Amino acid sequence: DMTAKGATARVATMQDPFGEQKAMALEPELSFVPESGPSSELPRSCCGVELPWFWSEDGHARSFCRTCGQKFVDLDHVHYRQKPWIGVDLDGTLASDLGTWRGGAIGSPIAPMLARVKRWVAEGITVKVFTARASAPDQVVAIKKWLRRHGLPELQVTNVKDRLMIELWDDRCVQVRHNSGRPVNGSAISDRRHQSIRETRSSSWMAPVRLLSRLKILIT
Repeated sequence: DMTAKGATARVATMQDPFGEQKAMALEPELSFVPESGPSSELPRSCCGVELPWFWSEDGHARSFCRTCGQKFVDLDHVHYRQKPWIGVDLDGTLASDLGTWRGGAIGSPIAPMLARVKRWVAEGITVKVFTARASAPDQVVAIKKWLRRHGLPELQVTNVKDRLMIELWDDRCVQVRHNSGRPVNGSAISDRRHQSIRETRSSSWMAPVRLLSRLKILIT
């Protein structure tokens, strides 16, 4: 933790290996912190350059130094300014799963899901693409191009859940009853899937054993 001289807010800092390029890529996803409020207690400069502060999707104020790439996070204040949102998985939910991300490849849109997302957007509901691809900047660029190509605005792409996410549409999710640990629709499908995985692993381990047994029979 780091506290700037004269400031009362706890501020976490970390070096960003991607420097300014990655920090700049974050700017469109954040909303600027006004002069009033918790920002008045935060560091104002780094390396002799003024720090821009933004509210991030997790509710914390964040900043970055364009000179050294160091990032700052206010640990003492949370301020939710965004609306509740729906997360939609990409591969296998909004787009056909190609089984690879190579070159930013994305499958064709899945018509019912695409129509549903367009309806939500038209109704003013905040929708975010919730995908593991969000960890790679080049994949985020590819996703936003794909969205434009199929008639959607440049929805935010994320892999971060926060308290404002009210639904998640994902082909791999199993819905669980609140505070119970019990699946809503039973566990038969999940159990069959896990049994299939176990059988596949068992088969892959037994194959060499069977081959050696056959060779032994042939030799004898």
